Amino acid sequence: MVRTLCRSQPDIDRPPSRHLAGRFLWLFIAGACLAAFVLRMYQLATPALRWDEGWTIAHGTLPWPEVVRIAALEWHPPLFYLLYKGWQSLVGVTPFAVRYLAVLAGVLTIPLTYVATMAWASDRRVAVAAALCNAALPLLIYYGQVNRMYAWTPVGVLLATWALLRATEKRTLAWAVGAGIATAFALYFLYYTVWPLLALYLYVLLARPRAWRAWLLAAGIALFLFAPWLVYASGTLEHRIQAGPLLTSLRNALEFVGPSVFGLVFAYGRGWAAVGVVGGVLLVGLLLTSPRRWLPMLFPVLGITIAVMGVSYGAQAVRFFAVRHFVPVAPLLGLALAWALEQMRRRSGWLLALALVVLVVTFWPVRSDVYAKMLEVVDPFDPTADWRYLSSLLRSDDIVFFNNLAKAGWYEASRQGQGAPWSYTLAWEPIVEPLPIIAGRVEAAMEDHSRLWFVLYKGTLGANNDLRAWLDAHPYLYPMWEGWVGDTLVLGYVRPQAPLEESPVRGMLADGRAELTRARFTPTAESGVAVELEWNILTPLSRPTKVFVHLMSEDGRLIAQHDAPLPASCAASPGGPCTDHHGVGLPVDAPGLLTLRVGLYYEETGERLRWDKGEEFLTLGQVRVVAEE
Repeated sequence: MVRTLCRSQPDIDRPPSRHLAGRFLWLFIAGACLAAFVLRMYQLATPALRWDEGWTIAHGTLPWPEVVRIAALEWHPPLFYLLYKGWQSLVGVTPFAVRYLAVLAGVLTIPLTYVATMAWASDRRVAVAAALCNAALPLLIYYGQVNRMYAWTPVGVLLATWALLRATEKRTLAWAVGAGIATAFALYFLYYTVWPLLALYLYVLLARPRAWRAWLLAAGIALFLFAPWLVYASGTLEHRIQAGPLLTSLRNALEFVGPSVFGLVFAYGRGWAAVGVVGGVLLVGLLLTSPRRWLPMLFPVLGITIAVMGVSYGAQAVRFFAVRHFVPVAPLLGLALAWALEQMRRRSGWLLALALVVLVVTFWPVRSDVYAKMLEVVDPFDPTADWRYLSSLLRSDDIVFFNNLAKAGWYEASRQGQGAPWSYTLAWEPIVEPLPIIAGRVEAAMEDHSRLWFVLYKGTLGANNDLRAWLDAHPYLYPMWEGWVGDTLVLGYVRPQAPLEESPVRGMLADGRAELTRARFTPTAESGVAVELEWNILTPLSRPTKVFVHLMSEDGRLIAQHDAPLPASCAASPGGPCTDHHGVGLPVDAPGLLTLRVGLYYEETGERLRWDKGEEFLTLGQVRVVAEE
């Protein structure tokens, strides 16, 4: 039956449309491109940078090899990140500039929709209608304003569609090779392009079986080009794709079918009525057409069905559903709508006008959902919060480490080339690096930076706790700062810039409960002073007690300080020595000679404990501040 339908296709799928002269045709396409551009430019820079957009910006700052390595550790192939890195180097990191790359992809989608539709349906009217539909599809508009790879996935899918359909129609080597390259191109943007691509290859196999050689060559080239990445990222892929019992997985996937259809149609703000309108248009288009002319619809139907099944199955496996995974298949919805609308036009111009009015009335009110960019945003957030907190603390020769690249990207966008550079200690989803890799990166940075900051999203939860423990236990990192920005913990450490020298000062508390048995510190410093104290707690202290370390100017002004509780090891082993590290960060305008003082006070009241000679502090010596080289 498929072969019979194929033989009849040239006669039934090429209705005359001669009055669409070439020069007017391209005016329609130009108009569709302009519409796509305007719809994607509206309020482009208004929504704050989202979480994943920060992740993208961070990739634009990474070294080229790291872009590929990090991509292999997360859930996206590297092609978009490589493209974006070059883009960011040209335009900077303002919200408008970084999102404009998605706008360009959205506009490029329109002429590709036209040529792909012509290769599919061989009808200029359907091709023009498809271009207009894809210019206005809410899902494509939404992700056509997001600084991620999703806007580029239709480009890859439509290129592969155009090339493969031409290859199997003309059965030429050049088109088949181009189809294989375009297929790999699409896959290197996003793994989820596999669903519409699978539908494409299945459709061609069913509809044009005699062109199996071109089909096989294109598929082989695509596999050959994409296989190296599958091998390179195999560890991440195996971790992400953990198949359970098949029947259970299929049953669990059913709960995501509804949200999948809802998200593909982008019915947010209008409910299931919008899904009904789109389904109704498609159904009417089919009913107005003889079943023997339904063959072209097999392609978008396969694409949407396979995508819904594939995304739903993947969502149940990781218990995470994202509408963005339907962007690669969204252009096929545009093709289906265009085909259905053309069938209505053939029956009645009034019927076509009615369908268009219903579609516009149904979807126009969702513009707020489209441009608010609130999908997958649950909690209030401020992408500039970390920078505002850190900017008053940082010196230009510091370095800031982030446990998540999204936070790093927000910092990069906020600082606009100012402040300290950043690096990363990935200890939070979606990437948790082994601690030895993190340690190597931190210790390499210690060679060039004397003050290191760590921004830990979610504080010390999960792998962050191991990272914090390693930092606190490091013999050459002296804690300098600890504070919170919402749900994010900020830690600062000093790396000694000179060998520590021992102070001759010792001291016993007036009540005899504790003594300072040893003290060492860096006598010269540029940006931070390292202080090592050794305590002997003779009698357990009854109240929570903190240590203060002050750097005073010659005229008695407090220049810098660090306060911290006595180490837990002191209370755990009274009568024995315990070591206590302190880092004191210096302001840029610190005077040339500072006096170092230490003491103890009760945390609840701030009352200082006196020493055996009656003073409230011990003076350990002086620190000479040297200018930065």
